[in-house]
Amino acid sequence: MSRKRSELFEKMIDKINESYDLMSEYDSLPHNYGGEEYLYQSESQIIHVVGEHPGITARELSDLIRKTPSFCSQNIRKLKKKDCIAQIRNEQNAREYFLELTEKGRGIYRDHKKFEDACLMRTLENLQAFSDEDIGKFIEMQEKINASFREDVAESKKNGRKW
Repeated sequence: MSRKRSELFEKMIDKINESYDLMSEYDSLPHNYGGEEYLYQSESQIIHVVGEHPGITARELSDLIRKTPSFCSQNIRKLKKKDCIAQIRNEQNAREYFLELTEKGRGIYRDHKKFEDACLMRTLENLQAFSDEDIGKFIEMQEKINASFREDVAESKKNGRKW
């Protein structure tokens, strides 16, 4: 690999890391989407998914958002306390509950959707200088980088690296 290519790759990884840091910071902040309730990103994500998939089970939610069942249970419990989500017992399986948004949850869902749409519009405006082909190439590159990251993760799990 040439020195120039190596330097470009390092700059690209620096930008990916910066994005990760910004997303992590954003996720750690409570957000208000127009009502009186402040929610963390994980909570608003669950409200969004339940709003898109009424009647989803906690297990299905866990699979869909790729989080542990424990993570989902903790957040569902918090959202129930905030009166945003209701659990409806499955009449065919008493150990299973369906998730539904409460009236308050539906309001947050609508407000959050408006907020996300505004964020999307801002991002698309910031990307106007790039063609659809440029964006497609970025996606292709990110998929290759993610494949390498997946291999790193698998290798670390397999070898139990000791740093």
